[in-house]
Amino acid sequence: MLLGFNGSPKPDSNLRRIINMMLKESGKDYRIYDLAQMNIKPCVGCVKCAKSNRCVMEDDMFPLYDEIVESEAIVVGAVVYFRKANGFTHNFLERLFPLRHRNPQTMGKPAVSVAVGGNEAEIVSDEISYHLNSYFNFEIVDKLFYNTMTPPCFICGFGTTCQYGGPARWMSPEEFNNFNKVTPEMFQKFETDNKRVKRVKEIGRRLGSI
Repeated sequence: MLLGFNGSPKPDSNLRRIINMMLKESGKDYRIYDLAQMNIKPCVGCVKCAKSNRCVMEDDMFPLYDEIVESEAIVVGAVVYFRKANGFTHNFLERLFPLRHRNPQTMGKPAVSVAVGGNEAEIVSDEISYHLNSYFNFEIVDKLFYNTMTPPCFICGFGTTCQYGGPARWMSPEEFNNFNKVTPEMFQKFETDNKRVKRVKEIGRRLGSI
């Protein structure tokens, strides 16, 4: 069984579809958890997990520990907020803490990191990989990023007039003055990027060969 952890709060997001395509391409049984739909609290630093390699907080993270340990591989995906993995993903990564004490639970377990964001997704994909490998001894199979170049300014309702948003910052004054409408084609979909789709499927097949 392969496990995917989707940090995007948006239904049918680029991130969700990437993780699904990747795991489907593996040919193995898989399950995807949508972290935004789960009650996963931040780590409180009590370190009571050192005794049993399991957290004492019995929220929605609690049953995931056994599934992660028993899985063949995991895929962890984040969307990028302020150059970091968003909060749903970050909470999940924090709460892996019990798996690293005395008897490391994920030593050598294959993992893939995925990040989707405006223009800084590569940084976040690297950070997730570092977190999984350095702190939890996962073996990083690969890492994938997708820069959508789509800022939240496109959906807030004020993107064409706000002087402090992304469009005003990256466009020239003349371009911004002519920026009067947000159109559907401004929202990128990874499926239109043939190279990205090829990479997603290649990684999926590598997971399938484990």
